[in-house]
Amino acid sequence: MDRKDRNFGKQFKEYREEYLDIKQLEAAERLSISSSALSNYERTDRDLTPDMLAEMKRTFDIPDDYFIAMLMGEPLREVRSDISTSAGKTGEIREHYRDKFIEHHRQLLEESNELREMIAIAASLSAKQRRIYFNSMKSNIAVFKSLVAKSEQSATSLPLSEKE
Repeated sequence: MDRKDRNFGKQFKEYREEYLDIKQLEAAERLSISSSALSNYERTDRDLTPDMLAEMKRTFDIPDDYFIAMLMGEPLREVRSDISTSAGKTGEIREHYRDKFIEHHRQLLEESNELREMIAIAASLSAKQRRIYFNSMKSNIAVFKSLVAKSEQSATSLPLSEKE
């Protein structure tokens, strides 16, 4: 991959942060890769494969003009440089991503009483309490993933709760 093409990772990071307003971990989860792998792509420490480029475009529904600018190493802010439409376009892209995200996970939300309960709890908290709540949940998820990995290595299954 030539140096110009390697700008894609840096520009994807800008697109993710500025246009989608999502964290690296969320993007990595959506791409089914580790956050460290995505970090390597974004820092250009690792070359993006054509398959990964296509997956990024598809997963985040990157508009063609932005995707081409990212591939060509052109500044994203110049893609649609009309100031009056640029801010609006950023908002549209962010809203479109969030709508697609919600639609993608709608079935999980509809089927999971626990998820709806967690959302209701989060909605009742102050912003600071919500941040603490979500960070504690992320810590629990990290522990869970570690347990799953260990159980897969030892070919044992995780214990189920009494309800299951």
